[in-house]
Amino acid sequence: MGPRPANAQQRLGFVVAAAALLSAASLLPLASAKGKGGGHGVNPQVAGICSHTPFPNVCKCTAGRHAAKYPVIDAQAVLNMQVDAFARRTAQARKHVAKSSRKGTPAQTQALSFCDTMYMNTQDTIGAAQRAISFKDKGTAKIMLQLAVQDFQSCDRPFQLAAIPNPMLKYDQQLNQMANNCMALANMM
Repeated sequence: MGPRPANAQQRLGFVVAAAALLSAASLLPLASAKGKGGGHGVNPQVAGICSHTPFPNVCKCTAGRHAAKYPVIDAQAVLNMQVDAFARRTAQARKHVAKSSRKGTPAQTQALSFCDTMYMNTQDTIGAAQRAISFKDKGTAKIMLQLAVQDFQSCDRPFQLAAIPNPMLKYDQQLNQMANNCMALANMM
């Protein structure tokens, strides 16, 4: 009988974290920042690039986890990391919509259905932005990221119109920060 998946995942996570720390320690002193997600353990090159974004801690916490996947850390690599994180967070928002819909009022469920459509649109435009980034097409990437922002920001409208609480506000705020970071990083390409 093999180990339970959770234990195997924990061991793998520990090994990856240890390798990342050893790798980062051999380059430069670790970047440090105050506040939630302070950036400890983040590749210093990622931290340096993230420091030029509107929400550097968000950038370091989301993009910095994936630095080991990139042989060269530059603005485009950090942009790819941040866009990937943006896509994952959008998928998490859609899961939260489904969960919230099960326990919401009819008006809330209808508004959440609209949000789900907007998040699905966001996922499509993020995919288009990723393709543009791979071709180093800064203009198209920025337009797609701006469209993604408009999509998920639209989620709040039906809640405001019905004067009911929006359970997606936290997600929308985080997505907005990530999108703004992506646009700033696209300018650095």
